[in-house]
Amino acid sequence: MHRRHHGIRRASAGFTLIEMMAVIAIGALVLGSAVRGFRSLAKSDLRSATMHLSGAIRYLFDRASTTGKHHRLVLDLNEGRYWAEVSDDRFYIPHEAENQTDVVRREQVEEQQDEKNRQKAEERANRDVAGFGGGSYDPSKMEMGDFRPKRVRFAAFKETALKPVSMRNVKLTDVFTPRVTEPVTAGRAYIYFFPMGQTEPAMVHLSDLKGEAAYSIVVHPVTGRVRIYDHYVNPPVVDQYDDAGNRIER
Repeated sequence: MHRRHHGIRRASAGFTLIEMMAVIAIGALVLGSAVRGFRSLAKSDLRSATMHLSGAIRYLFDRASTTGKHHRLVLDLNEGRYWAEVSDDRFYIPHEAENQTDVVRREQVEEQQDEKNRQKAEERANRDVAGFGGGSYDPSKMEMGDFRPKRVRFAAFKETALKPVSMRNVKLTDVFTPRVTEPVTAGRAYIYFFPMGQTEPAMVHLSDLKGEAAYSIVVHPVTGRVRIYDHYVNPPVVDQYDDAGNRIER
């Protein structure tokens, strides 16, 4: 009788071990399916975001042609957001490409100049209100300063067809246009659209948050055609050299 109970215990213990192995195997299968599901979902979000951004680019190309106004797409790489802006001013592409440091420095100088101009305008308005400027000669209006081309001012795009977008589970990796010497990886990047039915060549790269999958958007400057690639397309960065003739490594 004692031996019979011992055999039952051994059989019961063996069955429990099999059950544990089965549970572990099932858990591994479930975990693997969940991981594949998360990856599939992340890639689906990436694909959807890429398609939406491509549509926004094409829409702004057509919109600039039909309205006769300059438009631009603003891409905030730090926040993962993009939106459209419009301007009645003329915008010209710089003849020489700038690096990101030069771009930031130039924009800071322009902002400082705008602030000075605003303060001068307020001072003139205050003098006019006080009765010192009406009809009399105002020497401040004849002040000479460094010539600076008029800064193009863009305003918010109010068409409901293209609202600001915050991307979820997707990263704006970088943006490249011929205006920059290397892809913009932080801060804000811009793609401009012109009234004559043209834009600038541009490449926008997106990825999932882990960087396991990537998509590339390539914009044709004349037709506005947008091509999408399910991998990272290297931008055509031109090699640069220092004063000694050495190639600058990026």
